Amino acid sequence: MTEYKLFAQRVGLVGITNLIFSLCGLIFIPILTTTLGASGYGIWAQIIVTISLVTR
Repeated sequence: MTEYKLFAQRVGLVGITNLIFSLCGLIFIPILTTTLGASGYGIWAQIIVTISLVTR
């Protein structure tokens, strides 16, 4: 029974971590748009997309 409990705790931890990282994007985007402006945010978004495509 303890193996199942440990497994469930680890799955829950991974789920909570993924949720936190997903919400981090919602908080981070408004901060970027106000500090960088529209053109700066567009450049930043293109760089991020290019990096994600190159790494796959």
